[in-house]
Amino acid sequence: MVAESNPARRRADSTAGPDSSARTPRRGITAAARRRGLPVLVALALATVAGAGVGSGVADPAVASPAPMQATAAVAETSGLHVRVSPTISTTLVFNAPVTLSVEIENATGEALAPGAVRLVRASEAIDAEAEIDAWLAADADGAPGINAGSVPLAEGESRALSAGAASVVSFTVPAEAFAEIADSPVIGLGAELVVGDTVVASGTGTFANSGVAPAGSVALAVAAPLTVPTTGEAVGLIDAERLESWTGPTGLLTRQLDALAGRRVAIGVDPRIIASIRVLGTSAPPSATDWLERLANVPNEVFPLAYADADLAAQAQLGLPGLLAPISFSDALDPANFAATADGATPTPAPGEPTATPAPTPGGLPSTEELLAWPYTRTDIAWPADDTVRTGDLSVFDAAGLTTAILAPGNVEPLDTPASASATIDGSTALAADADLTRPLRAAAAATTDTGWRAATGQLLAELALDAGAARTTVLATLDRGAGSQSARVAAVLDEIAASGWSSLAGLADAIGAPPQARTLVDRSETEDRLGAVGRMVDMEAELTEFASVLSDERLLTGPTRREVLSLLDGAWLADAQAWSSVVSDWMATQRQVLGGVSVVPSSPILVVSSETGVPMSVENSLPYPVTVVVSVDPSNGRLVVEDRMEIMVEAGSRSSVRVPVVAGVGNGDVTLAVSLSSLSGVPIGGTVTIPANVQADWEGLGAGIIATIVVLVFGIGIWRNIRRRRRERDTSENAPAAADADAATDAAAATDGGPDQATDAAGPQTDAADAGPQTGAAPEPAPAEDGHRG
Repeated sequence: MVAESNPARRRADSTAGPDSSARTPRRGITAAARRRGLPVLVALALATVAGAGVGSGVADPAVASPAPMQATAAVAETSGLHVRVSPTISTTLVFNAPVTLSVEIENATGEALAPGAVRLVRASEAIDAEAEIDAWLAADADGAPGINAGSVPLAEGESRALSAGAASVVSFTVPAEAFAEIADSPVIGLGAELVVGDTVVASGTGTFANSGVAPAGSVALAVAAPLTVPTTGEAVGLIDAERLESWTGPTGLLTRQLDALAGRRVAIGVDPRIIASIRVLGTSAPPSATDWLERLANVPNEVFPLAYADADLAAQAQLGLPGLLAPISFSDALDPANFAATADGATPTPAPGEPTATPAPTPGGLPSTEELLAWPYTRTDIAWPADDTVRTGDLSVFDAAGLTTAILAPGNVEPLDTPASASATIDGSTALAADADLTRPLRAAAAATTDTGWRAATGQLLAELALDAGAARTTVLATLDRGAGSQSARVAAVLDEIAASGWSSLAGLADAIGAPPQARTLVDRSETEDRLGAVGRMVDMEAELTEFASVLSDERLLTGPTRREVLSLLDGAWLADAQAWSSVVSDWMATQRQVLGGVSVVPSSPILVVSSETGVPMSVENSLPYPVTVVVSVDPSNGRLVVEDRMEIMVEAGSRSSVRVPVVAGVGNGDVTLAVSLSSLSGVPIGGTVTIPANVQADWEGLGAGIIATIVVLVFGIGIWRNIRRRRRERDTSENAPAAADADAATDAAAATDGGPDQATDAAGPQTDAADAGPQTGAAPEPAPAEDGHRG
């Protein structure tokens, strides 16, 4: 037979949860027989949106089965067309009156759906064994088209055309007599086929407990539910006040989750990040958040902690880390003003054992990490790894961390051929194995977006419980899914249905743990190499940042938020979207690399060294929001410069500081390359090494000093020489003045004798000129009066 060639032989998995592709075979049933056939969509049905509708009417239950419809092989394996069938009002069936049934058709494709017909059928035989319920849900026993094998037609009605993304419900009222042959069956099988033209394009089956049959017993069902927040497209180590106010408001996400779980016998796994995020805000926390936290403290449920941020435990174990990661510090997020004493000077202190939204700080300080995370949990020894992620050896890692009981998904544990309880021993460790046939419909009911879908899923859950009621097993376990996909109102409703059912009762997690364990076998579900590689890189980056943080006076200011962000990126909710997670991790890694480069040496222009002893100027830049202290080291490339010592410098947040590193000229002159690096006080290298070219001309210092000294000597020498020479001229002038006067007189007399007055005047002219030029000859400025005096 050609695999999946008959669309009518496939069932729309109305109860498929996130793990629906891995439904566990039960009690010897093969995987093929357990397959929840996906809803089938034929291309022809979508192409003929304008085609004529199929006539409708109510089929007589007594008539024979209709002729087989022609099936096409053009089937989309992952169809977006869903058919669901359920009772119109309740989640069970009773046949003391006409039965009202609903068939929901959802067109989750991108194209319109033509009008057609809906055929309603039931199982022809009673269902009172696990193999029979499995066979009906598979609905592919003999290869006939549609749900004809072992089915009885009940009615037929019209289905209208549906646009892309639309849904419709076709209602039926079926006489009780139509079920007379199987009125004593504990479980009833219902089915519906959607026919467009002459092709069955989709089908769906479901099973429902028969309320008219007395229960053979009661199943004790323990339920574990996570109380978490969704991922937000970034690393969120602490939830900010704005989100907290929104999520804890009257209709907020956390409020709805707590509404669904509080007071019901359900074990709550709480993300400690929620508690810490509210408490670090102190008195500035939104009132709705503190009220929510007080409400959580007062719930009667069993409460246990998940990993911080619901971090992936299996990935940490498979990386071989020394221990499971936990928060280091919250000091970076604490504002002392939000933890001040009251007006009378006293710090409010809760009663012994009473939790509080704002923990009292330790004497003289702020609340510690332990105080912020403290909570009166029912138990703290539970490990709840993400579904189908655990491999051999992981449980021993959990045990070493004090998490001695692991909640495992059905796909992580080999099924048994006999009824099995939740309590198990696996490789020497204690575990609780969730039941696949109960977990799947429970999650589907919690995530249902329509009433028909919820009733179909809840009906299947109750049918499973009705068949299990007579089985010899103690407490079984079912788990709700991670993430925010669950509809809180649906969660509350399905839990109430379980509690009110005659086939089951809600039990505590302690009941499941305390039951006699069965030996089980682990199914290795190692995480992908790509994911583990990315997680390993994040852990390595955190280690680098931890070393880098030694530049801070309080390393926790950096190591605290880094650890919390790593844990948030390990949130199990990211497993559902590997592509988005990979992108967020890449962004986070890039941000951390910027932090590592936040303290650096500022590159400098070439330096000229002309002194035998000097200081080389260096600048250090700090772009971090915290002050840092670093040691500046200079390593010359040759012996022309010798660095005498390293220099310690403190740089304020978001600023630059300069320092002069002392150096001494060595042997010779020439070029030197200075390698400048930074380190923390503990010796951790910080940032990269910056090279700065330098030119050493240390001989210029002595030469320059000699030149300057010579210039000084020359200036003073010339001045002294000039003074001596001037004084000599002055002395010579005063000694030669009488002789000059006699010479003048002789000249005048000769002139008078030879040429009379005119010639005497002419002869005296040169002498007069000479006398006028006295400053040039060194004579006194006014010699004539001296001559007259000499002659007189």
